[in-house]
Amino acid sequence: MKAKKPKFNSLEENFKLLLKQADGKDIDLETIFLTLSGRGYAVLLILFSFPFCLPITIPGLSTPFGLAIIYIGVRIAFGKHTWLPEKLMKKKISFNSIQKATDATIKAVHKLRFLITSRWVWIVKNPKLHVLHGLMIALLGLLLSLPLPVPFSNTVSALPLVFFGLALLEDDGFFIIIAYFLTLLCLTFFALLLWFGKSGFHYLFNHF
Repeated sequence: MKAKKPKFNSLEENFKLLLKQADGKDIDLETIFLTLSGRGYAVLLILFSFPFCLPITIPGLSTPFGLAIIYIGVRIAFGKHTWLPEKLMKKKISFNSIQKATDATIKAVHKLRFLITSRWVWIVKNPKLHVLHGLMIALLGLLLSLPLPVPFSNTVSALPLVFFGLALLEDDGFFIIIAYFLTLLCLTFFALLLWFGKSGFHYLFNHF
């Protein structure tokens, strides 16, 4: 019987495939989707969210990546074709940004891999919960897409998305639970921002 290939290895191979497809040139979102979507939306979800959790500079990408994540969330929730504007799909991502994102993601995932395994699979696979997972991902994608000049606003949106992506990649129900906990923290962050405003939020952040 042929041994099952580890999904983490598949994730790394998918990212290398994307870099090979780019061939040193800028690449648009449509090409990224065409290259990776057939290998599972978890791969795309990790690629689009992980860079915002790490100290690497990818300016101007939170909005297009956030909108792409909304699309992924809706597909996960309902499994139906969802239209994305051609202007968005033609958005060019520099090869340097893609290389930074993929390299940083692969290194970080390698460090996390010993924590992740297939467990509590029903939390991931249950049809009703699966819809909820997709809707939460879409909501977080919406928050990530907001062009807010507020420190950590991208990070608090992206971090739960990473855990959703890793959980879906490895059918890890425990990581799904962590993702929901981080989502709660994210929603609290934005609720405080909405309540106090940018200046009030900065005051709270600097004094507590």
